[in-house]
Amino acid sequence: MELAIIILLIFIIMYLTIQLIKTQSKLKALESNTQTMNKKETFQHTDHPVHQQLLLLIEQQQDIKAVKLARETFGFSLLEGKRYVDWLKKKESSRNIK
Repeated sequence: MELAIIILLIFIIMYLTIQLIKTQSKLKALESNTQTMNKKETFQHTDHPVHQQLLLLIEQQQDIKAVKLARETFGFSLLEGKRYVDWLKKKESSRNIK
């Protein structure tokens, strides 16, 4: 009888462990998606306080410093920071043409 209870408890613990691992995996995926969405929103909203500093650096042709500032501020990778600065340059050049 005691052996049956111990075996049952072991199965319950194993089941709960598996469910915990699945939940942690789903949480990591959600966090990753949230970070990606936040980075995409950053490209759409240019009212961030750093935006003017970035535009000034771009205007002074200091793209490397602009990329560094974008990376530090928004948590971008090097490639994302470069793409963001290029996006700002393109956006500003099209605004100046109009």
